[in-house]
Amino acid sequence: MTANENRRFDLLDLESTEDEHRYRLAVRADLATPFGFLYGGSGIAAAAEAAERATGRPLQWITTQFIGSPAPGSVIDLQVTIPANGRATTQSQVVATIDGDLVFTALCAHTIRESGDGEQFVVMPKVASPDECSTMHAPFEIDVSDSFFRTMERRLGSGSFGMEAVGQPQHGGLSMWCRIVDDVIGSPATQAYVADIIPMGIGAALGAMPGATSVDNTLRVIDPEPSEWVLLELIPEGFHRSLGHGSLRVWSEDGRLMATAQQTCIVRTSHHHGG
Repeated sequence: MTANENRRFDLLDLESTEDEHRYRLAVRADLATPFGFLYGGSGIAAAAEAAERATGRPLQWITTQFIGSPAPGSVIDLQVTIPANGRATTQSQVVATIDGDLVFTALCAHTIRESGDGEQFVVMPKVASPDECSTMHAPFEIDVSDSFFRTMERRLGSGSFGMEAVGQPQHGGLSMWCRIVDDVIGSPATQAYVADIIPMGIGAALGAMPGATSVDNTLRVIDPEPSEWVLLELIPEGFHRSLGHGSLRVWSEDGRLMATAQQTCIVRTSHHHGG
């Protein structure tokens, strides 16, 4: 098994094709939202893995823009192009389509530079361990069992989310522990999968029901060493013209900063009960 194959995220079941730069993602219910469209984290994770497999190099950065909202049963084609391929650094692009219609695009950067010169300039928030934290309730007043929610376990680190934050805007620390059922979090694909939650932080900061459509999402991979649980620290930053903006930090159980993420989303409540 090559190092490239060792980075695969089994949950995606990303299918290879005869073209080593083309892959397929079948949109299943457990990769989709409770509202019947692809979970953004699934799409970003698929783009990250496709880019790594096509280039053979570890991904360090990916930014994704969403155009469509494919439903379960759809099959997404992911075509990778490599406009720049240097001695240590590669830039790649991923275009995701269904029957020729654009769904999302991603720009990526990769490097094979040696590690060993790492520094960390921020400190993980002080919260109780996952075992000491309460399980988080589903943020929506609908059944979420047949969706991506069943692939994760989340526990409340600090602050309030979902219904608990409605009418009570959260201005302090916001964080949650997260793990993927039957996997560890470390590869860019797994980090991207769990990090697509900044809209929850925007909703909590507004004191409103969570509900948003991603415009873009960026992940910067710092340390891919795996951790079973990660602490997702949410940092809501601004809201204007119905657009919410925020950041997120991914922390390992032992306090390593694994990644940062940024996201812009259109905040909506019309498709949620109680919105």
